[in-house]
Amino acid sequence: MPFLIEHVTEVVLSLLIALLLANGFVVGLTIARRQWREKYFRRLDQFRELYTPVINALLSGGLDYAQGLQALREISGLDREHFLERLCLEKHPTPAQVPILRQLCEDLGLVKLWQRHLMGQFDVTTLRAALARPEGIFQLISRLHFLLRAKSADNLGLIRHQPSWPLLLKALADPHLDVQTAALRSLAAIQEPQSFSSLVERLHEVILKPSTRLSLRAVKSALVSFPLSQATELLPSLRHSLPRIRFLATDIIREMVEREAGSEEDFVLDPKIFPAELTGIFLTRLGFDDNPDVRARAAPVVARLADRRSVPLLLTLLSDPQWFVRLHTLRSLAEPRYLSEAAEIARHLTDANWMVREAAVRTLLRFGQAGINQLYDHFLESEDRYSQEQIADEAQRAGLIPNLLTQYAEASDGKERQVIERLVQMRKTSYLVTLLIRSSDNKLRKKFLEHFGHTLDPQIQIWIRHLTRRETDPELRALALGCVTAAAS
Repeated sequence: MPFLIEHVTEVVLSLLIALLLANGFVVGLTIARRQWREKYFRRLDQFRELYTPVINALLSGGLDYAQGLQALREISGLDREHFLERLCLEKHPTPAQVPILRQLCEDLGLVKLWQRHLMGQFDVTTLRAALARPEGIFQLISRLHFLLRAKSADNLGLIRHQPSWPLLLKALADPHLDVQTAALRSLAAIQEPQSFSSLVERLHEVILKPSTRLSLRAVKSALVSFPLSQATELLPSLRHSLPRIRFLATDIIREMVEREAGSEEDFVLDPKIFPAELTGIFLTRLGFDDNPDVRARAAPVVARLADRRSVPLLLTLLSDPQWFVRLHTLRSLAEPRYLSEAAEIARHLTDANWMVREAAVRTLLRFGQAGINQLYDHFLESEDRYSQEQIADEAQRAGLIPNLLTQYAEASDGKERQVIERLVQMRKTSYLVTLLIRSSDNKLRKKFLEHFGHTLDPQIQIWIRHLTRRETDPELRALALGCVTAAAS
């Protein structure tokens, strides 16, 4: 028995000693790490103070390139590349700065380092070497290599290093998703024409193999970032038997076109920038595709085509049985050159779907006064309550009511009075009354009282009672009192 007790005591003591040693190791490691971090940040601050002005002057053109490069080459030590990377990429470069920054990273050896890391080539092999470098542990532990591969891919994209596109394309097959995604972003930033077809193949792969880890949205976004001149390489996808592939190819071209249109007023797809083969497939196949999603995405492209066949096709799409096809078509017609189709667009003010009605209103508003007159005519003639509600609400959101009141005050009795009268009948008067309260135009207020002061609309009656108590103009106040008396009787 004593022997057993003695044995247990030895075991307990051994465990306590091991625990104390482990605690001591953790405490020592924590202290060492804190000292290392303090040293690291002191060194980084010193480099920032010394070299950030040099880099900024280089990027702005205020310093001779050879002189600035020589100054940066003076940085030495095992952590040299890490600090050079931090200094050069601390701020996101502007498009004008990218060429200088790219040349600087090449001359400092950073590009070769990122390329090696992207390929999985690391030079840290011992714990001592790892501890001597800020990112040495990541290089030493193979499971953490993906962090450096992903960062290297991002860095090559940040400086738009065009010669690295084949390596980035290979990185799309990397076993880690983070590396694949970073490589995809960089390929989108570099926009190398030769890489486009490979990205299209990757798009097909993601669609056909749902198990593929790379995001479909990420691949599509990368393709959209390329210039419109690459769109012809999507022709096989536009003819593909699978509707989803046709849809995505059409949508990619639509986004490319809308990006180009955003930078140029009255943008038109003429044969110089949109080849006849692409024009033909949109006009003869995609606009009549069995898949309504394809037809919907084709409409905005068709609306930009410089081809006389586009208008008949758009009018056909306006009558499409699927509401969202009609919706996309109406939105694509919101250009001044389609003013001649205002009557056809106005037909959809009574569409069964409220979003289509809303799009019809907004499209007509884009036509200026001609479109507004078309809206007012429909508003007065239609017996469709839902359509009238839609027009009234959109007119308020679009800021038409102030202009309506101004025209009403200046013109003889006509369409403006009829529109206001219809709004009063629909009890859509809160905004009208707000504008009248803020207005200092006595002519407008007197005319409004003469025409509508007798109505029983509560908003108008509150405003009239307010005039009887606060109005300083005797004539206007007397008119308001008369309205109150008439309403009471």
